[in-house]
Amino acid sequence: MSLLFIISTVNPIMTENFSFEDSNSQSTSGRSVHYGNWVAHREVPVDVGCNNFWSDPLFDSSSDGIIAMYARECFSGYSDVVLFDVVDLLLIESIEIEQDLNFLQFSPDGEYLALASPENVKIYSTSNWEVLLDEDISNYYIQDMTWSGDSNRLVVATGNNGGHMYEGPDWDEVEGTTSNGGLVAHHPSEDKLWYLNSDGTGNVYEYQNVPLAGYQWVMTRSFTVANVEEMISSPDGSELLFTDSYSTYIYTTSDYTQEEVIDATGPSYSFDGSTMLIGANYWADYGIQLISTDDWSLEGRFNPESYGEYAFSSNDSEIFLFTREDSSLLQLTGYMPDTDSDGVADYRDECPETDSDEDSNSAGCAPSQRDTDLDGINDRDDLCPRTKSNASIDGYGCSVAQLTDSDNDGVSDSDDVCPNTSLDAIPDRKGCSSTQRDVDGDGVVDDLDECPLYADNDCPRVVFWDTSTSEIENSSGYVGIEISPDGQYIAAFDYYSNLHILNSEFQSFYVIPGGYYNYISDIEWSPVDNDLLIFWNTYWSDEGCPYQVWNGTTQILSEEFDSYDDCTQINRDTVRFSPDGTKFAFTGFSWINYRTTTIIKDFSTHTTLLEDNDFSVDYLDFTTDGGSLIGGDGYQFIMWDTTEYEFVKSSRAKNTDMFYLTPDGNYILTSDDENLEFYKTSDLELSKTTKLTVNESEITDITFSRSGDLMYASVMVGYCSWGCEEGEGALTKLHSYDIDGNELVLLRSSEIINTVNILSPVYHPLEQSAYIKPDHLSNYTEWRPDSDGDGFIDTIDECPGTSLDVEVDESGCGGDQLDDDGDGLANFEDLCPDSPDGIGTDENGCTNQQVDEDFDGICNEDAPSDGPSNCVGKDQCPGSASGIIIDSNGCSWAQQDNDGDGVINVDDLCEDTEIAGDADENGCDRKQRDSDDDSINDYWDDCESTLVGDVIDDVGCSDIQVDSDSDTVCDQGAASSGPSNCTSIDTCPNTGVNESVDVNGCSWNQLDDDGDGIFNKFDQCPGTMADSVAPNGCSTWQADTDGDGVYDANDECANTDPQQVANSKGCSSQQNELIGTSSNNEFLSSKTLVGGAGFVIVLLAALLLLRKKRSGTYDGESEVEYPNYATRGNMREGREWLEYPQGSDEWFYRDPSTQQWVHRK
Repeated sequence: MSLLFIISTVNPIMTENFSFEDSNSQSTSGRSVHYGNWVAHREVPVDVGCNNFWSDPLFDSSSDGIIAMYARECFSGYSDVVLFDVVDLLLIESIEIEQDLNFLQFSPDGEYLALASPENVKIYSTSNWEVLLDEDISNYYIQDMTWSGDSNRLVVATGNNGGHMYEGPDWDEVEGTTSNGGLVAHHPSEDKLWYLNSDGTGNVYEYQNVPLAGYQWVMTRSFTVANVEEMISSPDGSELLFTDSYSTYIYTTSDYTQEEVIDATGPSYSFDGSTMLIGANYWADYGIQLISTDDWSLEGRFNPESYGEYAFSSNDSEIFLFTREDSSLLQLTGYMPDTDSDGVADYRDECPETDSDEDSNSAGCAPSQRDTDLDGINDRDDLCPRTKSNASIDGYGCSVAQLTDSDNDGVSDSDDVCPNTSLDAIPDRKGCSSTQRDVDGDGVVDDLDECPLYADNDCPRVVFWDTSTSEIENSSGYVGIEISPDGQYIAAFDYYSNLHILNSEFQSFYVIPGGYYNYISDIEWSPVDNDLLIFWNTYWSDEGCPYQVWNGTTQILSEEFDSYDDCTQINRDTVRFSPDGTKFAFTGFSWINYRTTTIIKDFSTHTTLLEDNDFSVDYLDFTTDGGSLIGGDGYQFIMWDTTEYEFVKSSRAKNTDMFYLTPDGNYILTSDDENLEFYKTSDLELSKTTKLTVNESEITDITFSRSGDLMYASVMVGYCSWGCEEGEGALTKLHSYDIDGNELVLLRSSEIINTVNILSPVYHPLEQSAYIKPDHLSNYTEWRPDSDGDGFIDTIDECPGTSLDVEVDESGCGGDQLDDDGDGLANFEDLCPDSPDGIGTDENGCTNQQVDEDFDGICNEDAPSDGPSNCVGKDQCPGSASGIIIDSNGCSWAQQDNDGDGVINVDDLCEDTEIAGDADENGCDRKQRDSDDDSINDYWDDCESTLVGDVIDDVGCSDIQVDSDSDTVCDQGAASSGPSNCTSIDTCPNTGVNESVDVNGCSWNQLDDDGDGIFNKFDQCPGTMADSVAPNGCSTWQADTDGDGVYDANDECANTDPQQVANSKGCSSQQNELIGTSSNNEFLSSKTLVGGAGFVIVLLAALLLLRKKRSGTYDGESEVEYPNYATRGNMREGREWLEYPQGSDEWFYRDPSTQQWVHRK
């Protein structure tokens, strides 16, 4: 364990009887350790039986909830080892000691306690405190001790032959290693030991089964680390931690390389292994830190009143600190989580979410009792703490204007100078965004202004600085330099407190003497002129902290001006000019009334514009627009309006004794070790916290570039006073960031910069250089700008605009700036960046082959240049063989297409193709190709696709192509008559084989002799004279549906029973009886019968006449016009029907067998 010196204070601690149960332990995301603030909540004095002692105490906590404590080097004999129960901090056992102890360790399972003096080691059972091992060590002293992870092995190191190894349950000594290392650590879960010698060399031993020898400890490898004082394993054994008096070094056990350095000592792990407690060195004032063992990152810290030894409770919910308050008093203090950082432990906190901006009482609650705007509403309840005087307010302390925010920018209309701010903009305190502000007054709003803070727009953009430095001769006698805004003058102090005005070469030409009683306390250059404001401290006089102005134009020192009454000293780093140089501010302190006062004065008239003595301000700065002054006292921000010259508000914040304003005017930055915290200038609320580095470090300086989009951060990663490997003093890195609002992007980082002084560079206002003073007595050294951040200062960088992501060569050139092919042209201007070495190029960096690959004098189609030989045109044939005659397009005869058919000559089987666009892949058009190989070329072939071997006529047609049914009658649309000379036009194209046809190509089967619409083939009544027939071709005169011997046309009684005999009218006797019984209304008069008979006679005569006309065989054209075979109809009732011609009422249906159209009127 290490000792820790802390200077902060905590609330008074209740020491009455107290019982803390394990149920109050905290669990967070799988780990039991609270990451955040911790606060002391209980403490007890510890009596170890010793009144006076010198050395630091020993302390450990067990996994079973026991705390062991011991005081070393007691004057009166030896201290006892006292053991407390963590629940109520009561004594449960006291062990008398006969030799002064150096080591006190519980086993990992908490069942044993090992105590070791230089010459003795003991093991106690924690169940009954029985001594299980009591072994004296002779010849060599015990230098270290370690437990195995299973608590079954204890190893002590003596620096000779492996020391001693004991194994339970009997705790007999067993054969160990042969290492002479004085430090030893056991792997938490494996049979592996690490030993470290005093020279920093170490060995790894593993328990292995050696052939012919059995299980033995075997050295498996060696490693080397720094010379340290302590070595422990990480909870999982993947790292080893080594500590010296100042730092802890973390090495990986995979290859024993250093992973991390923490500027603190005394590591102690939580029982869940997630967290390490470690204490900073006394002078660093870092407190006790909580480090995550996942990535060794800082996750929390707290500052006890005193330093001492520390450990977690068994459930990791509490941290115990064992401290020596003086030479005779030891104290055990328990710390518990304090989530809201109000100084009250969470389990006692009656207001668990206390605002960090407010102070709390002993119950953890923070009521505000101020009434800033004197409107009768205390600030806790006042929603509008800056109500204008005499304004009407509501019950919440707000006026109408304060409750209205018309543009929703977060600034009420009462304070909003820019009322139409867009919703996505970030406004300042006055409600103005960068698109509405013009800070430098150059007519360009800040958002578009490349140099938003300077009207001259002279804004170099220096990405990084060369920190290798060069000394400035004869500058060792100066300190505290400040440079005038144009860089013409440098103000510096000598070691006798005299103020010198130097030229840019650090040569003094004007001296303002300082004195013992009256000396210069602070200086500040005006941002617009070379006027230097000089403040004097007057401890022993009543002159009131006068100030003077040195005019850089006239080089004359002005008369003295009074700052304010009763002032005895000016607080350093508080003198600030407004951006336009018209006002300046400062804070002073009076030993007369012990009061700090903040002042704003007019620079031209020296009249006081604001005086406020309500805050003890340590640091001041104006906002970039000059509309507000912001101060910090270490605990809060204070804001004043520099238009109305009134206090605006204060807001709690950390580390405000030093802060930085971002160039965009939107944020205030404070630093907390390696962290940056962004507070909004509009409301002073925390917006974001950014961690600049992953290791323990401290930000010592932040400066923004003149362009406003870069940030230079000096981060001290270590400090060494003696025995330093890298040099004594501060170890610092310079980081360069791109900054956009509250977003940072790391651009470049330097190597370690070793200076005796803590590094705080002074940057030239025009960014021509930067200066540091490595030591109090050394010369200033100069950093030179490296504007593109490529590692080469601007004066020697041959390629000044290199991109950050480009690797450069020894000239500072990289990427497109390089000349990869060595032809004398940089890549970005080389049209042919891969020209072969040794071959001539043209002015664009191209060889002949790169622009004319076949060397035929015709340029490649995509040639970027014409090459040294000045090729011409565009080569349409880039692969021409050498020595072949070519045309103006770079094509040889074989590559040309003489007949323009799209097929080059060498592949063209048909020269002189005539039909444009008709050529096939062989270059042949229809006149030149015979697709069906019938000896008639396609152009003249009326029947393409003739089958091979078929006989054709002179137009290329075979018989089957013109007479598909081979009935010697030509198909409709036949291209020719074929070799067999078919005739006429076939109206029945599907005639069956060997059927005789007429001149129209129709066989008897395809005719309808009786004209009833039914082909002969299907007509069962071939002599039908009626127009209406059944599908079998029979009319009602030819059909006897009920089979009674009387045709349906004459049958008066349908459906006569087959068993009955019908009369001539088709009626059976039964049917007649039914007729006879019919009603009189159905009786047919004789007159009606005679009329009906007459009608029948006339009808029969007409049918006979029609029959006569239709009788006989078909010997001429039908009067009915039949549709073409290919004409399509519509399906209806299972048949295809067609009205032809359309509107003629002549209907046809398609015969399903012959596919011919059949007429049906």
